[in-house]
Amino acid sequence: MVSDLVQKRAFPLFWTLLDKQGASNLAEPQQVLRPVIRLLKKYKLIIIGSREFHSIELAQWLHRQHLSFVLRQKCSTNFRKKRQPFQALDRIPGLTGIHLFYPKVGFTKKKGFSRFNLVAYCQRKYQGKQEDEPWYLLTNLPDLKSDLEVYSKRLG
Repeated sequence: MVSDLVQKRAFPLFWTLLDKQGASNLAEPQQVLRPVIRLLKKYKLIIIGSREFHSIELAQWLHRQHLSFVLRQKCSTNFRKKRQPFQALDRIPGLTGIHLFYPKVGFTKKKGFSRFNLVAYCQRKYQGKQEDEPWYLLTNLPDLKSDLEVYSKRLG
């Protein structure tokens, strides 16, 4: 589903029903995004995606469309900082209450993919509530503050 966020309300613009559960392949998010991108081409769009839309291929496609994005990643996703070995996101130590911004990291061993920014954030326990797991965000926005502000809007 693609929705427009207006004053903490999400208005569905386009959707499709899938006959499965779980993560989508690249064609499925493209199917719902293309009509909306055409419809709203005069506006600045930022694509916010949950873990269902976590693929580096989607990030690369959005980047080629000159669109901004913040896509939540699964904790098992591998990344690497420049000249470092790949590691799973959940191997980033001591995140509770901390915000981390890693510029231009690699998210796949495949050749030909751009490097994107990574945000790692784990909220402290607040009023007895805490996220099940940290946010790991793949993004092409330029800074930590923008990324967290944009992605938090997904939660309304």
